[in-house]
Amino acid sequence: MATKVYGQSDDLIEFDGDVNGEVGHYDSREGDEAEGTLVFFSDGTLLQVRYGKAKQAIWSVTALNKGPLFQRIDECTDEDAKPYSDIAHFGDGLKWAYAAKDWERVK
Repeated sequence: MATKVYGQSDDLIEFDGDVNGEVGHYDSREGDEAEGTLVFFSDGTLLQVRYGKAKQAIWSVTALNKGPLFQRIDECTDEDAKPYSDIAHFGDGLKWAYAAKDWERVK
């Protein structure tokens, strides 16, 4: 079953498909300043998910690394859309995903 990943409300990251569930997200900084949540997938894909895209009530989903099951990201530019989030799409076969809420880049 294919999997979709997107933001919901202002504090949840949703997973629908082979990987199913939700994780809480909260970042005290907004938009491009927010570090967001890193999500690692069994195929090697790495996403950064954050709330406040372009200083609007829109979720941003960015692919930092694309594994073989990663297909695309549908971008959202309308905070009145349903959902008001970019949506990452994966093909069949994901086995797991891990979310890292607290992380720091090593320079």
